[in-house]
Amino acid sequence: MSALCCVHPALAAQAPLAVYYSFDTAPPADLFTEMQSELGRILAPSGVRAAWRAIDAPRDGREDFPGIVVLHFRGRCDLKGAAGNSEPDPAGRTLAETELIDGHILPFGAVDCDKVRAFIAPVLKSIPAGDQAAALGRALARVSAHEIYHMLAGTETHARKGIFRAAHSRTDLTAATFSFAAPESSRLRAWLERQSPSEPAVETAVSGSVPVSGDSAFTAPEPEPAGLAGR
Repeated sequence: MSALCCVHPALAAQAPLAVYYSFDTAPPADLFTEMQSELGRILAPSGVRAAWRAIDAPRDGREDFPGIVVLHFRGRCDLKGAAGNSEPDPAGRTLAETELIDGHILPFGAVDCDKVRAFIAPVLKSIPAGDQAAALGRALARVSAHEIYHMLAGTETHARKGIFRAAHSRTDLTAATFSFAAPESSRLRAWLERQSPSEPAVETAVSGSVPVSGDSAFTAPEPEPAGLAGR
């Protein structure tokens, strides 16, 4: 296990991952900070660092990211009405998705904030008001991490444990800690090592075709068994 936690600092500095993001509704600063912090904690065992960049922000020409993913956050990504949500249980509905074209996974994805909020609403009701923003931020980060793994690993096959499992409980998405299993952290570390200056930059961020939504979707399963969020 210790090998998964020990990436040379220079390698990590040379090969960061850029998460280009956009929101339908901008989240509160504390919620967004928790999203960023939680993604950092999730990726830390692999040595992968994520730099968040707004899609519509001016570009810094000095930045050159070997890995790039693009995430759009749909709906309301805040707490307004979240704990008292009256929407139907989102079991069986997609919480997030990664785009495919001709069977190839693209670095473009979307997270449905409204459905994530609805899914974790029963848990939010039991969390102190001052901690609810952090809980929603963790949930959005974990759903995002699941999709980012699809993109970096280029796989539709899910793991048996951890964040890349095909189904999660509401508690998984909101608990104090939740992470990738060791094989997934190892695979992310291998991705990082391939981004060293001696290797060509990753090419997943370029496509000349119109992307279409496909099978690499993160959904909440049917109510039986109850309380699970999944692929």
